[in-house]
Amino acid sequence: MRRYIQVVLVGALFVLIASCQMISSPSIFNPRLSDQAITNSVYQAFADSKILSDVPVHVETHQGNVLLSGYVKTIRQSDTAQDVATKVPGVRGVQNNIIVRK
Repeated sequence: MRRYIQVVLVGALFVLIASCQMISSPSIFNPRLSDQAITNSVYQAFADSKILSDVPVHVETHQGNVLLSGYVKTIRQSDTAQDVATKVPGVRGVQNNIIVRK
């Protein structure tokens, strides 16, 4: 009987710990933006920029990290793309793989 009580108490403790983890998880109360939402926001920010509105830069997002790729004509366009992407809400980091070619 004593062994049975110990097993029940240990099981209850595991359930309690698991429920505490679920309650304290920040993703429940502060959901992270989806990668697709971040990508769309970066594209929209590029479209709103005078310097980037007609520049064909490709955007990919993985766990909030944005990867920029493509070809531009000036370093200013490349730098602006990185700056604009960095300021988009939900972006954790930006890797700029844009190639400047004249």
